[in-house]
Amino acid sequence: MTVLSQLPEWLPDLTRLWAAEEGVLAVVLTGSFARGDADEWSDLDVQVLVADGAPIGGHTSYHGGLLLSVDRSELGHRERALTDPDTALWNLTALRTGLPLYDPAGVFAVLQAKAQALEWATLAPEAHRQAASRIAGTAEELHKIMGGLNAGDGEKVAYAALGLMLGLGQAALLSTGTLIPTENRWLTLARDAWPDAVWRESFSCLAGLGTDSPEARGRAGLTAYGRAVALAQWPLDFEQERREYAVAHEAARRGAAFLNRVVP
Repeated sequence: MTVLSQLPEWLPDLTRLWAAEEGVLAVVLTGSFARGDADEWSDLDVQVLVADGAPIGGHTSYHGGLLLSVDRSELGHRERALTDPDTALWNLTALRTGLPLYDPAGVFAVLQAKAQALEWATLAPEAHRQAASRIAGTAEELHKIMGGLNAGDGEKVAYAALGLMLGLGQAALLSTGTLIPTENRWLTLARDAWPDAVWRESFSCLAGLGTDSPEARGRAGLTAYGRAVALAQWPLDFEQERREYAVAHEAARRGAAFLNRVVP
């Protein structure tokens, strides 16, 4: 039995309605239903590809007992997955596994073929730049964690740890070219992106996997930051990149010094 044969009976009617809307080029099933691993709590994800300049936006609703998530986006936005590493991480798997429900001119078929043929090596140089920028950009969160730990302010530490986790996790994924098939696996994918035991342990704690102590998460965040700085590749071709390198390494040094002077 194919995936398409298992879809709700009302989907073809909705597809015809979407296809008749202004500027619609293709309607594509993505997410867990397209991959074939949906369960009773999964939402049904539909991407409506429209011509540049046509109305865009997204909405969710319950339909036939399922949560339906519809995202109208310009074809040009989806094509960014072929050139922009951050967009690629979140969209390449969806493009590669998407199932066309409506594609009269083969627009999605062409996009899918390009996505399937794409080699991460072509995006790697820019991916390393984006990863380095994200690490440097979380130096402020690192300082907030140190300030919160010093003041015994668990709320401040917890909030800063959240931002640090998101920034470092995405940097790890970018640095290694680890695609995100579903946001449900983002934490474990980020944790396992770098094959480094210290990174994995500290990021797990930073993410709250195994602890709910703000202090423990904050201290783990300082360690995770230092490992991210050490593991990432740092392009130094431009002045902005050299400034980010200097900021990140100084922040890592301060984080390590703070851990050495604070008694656990």
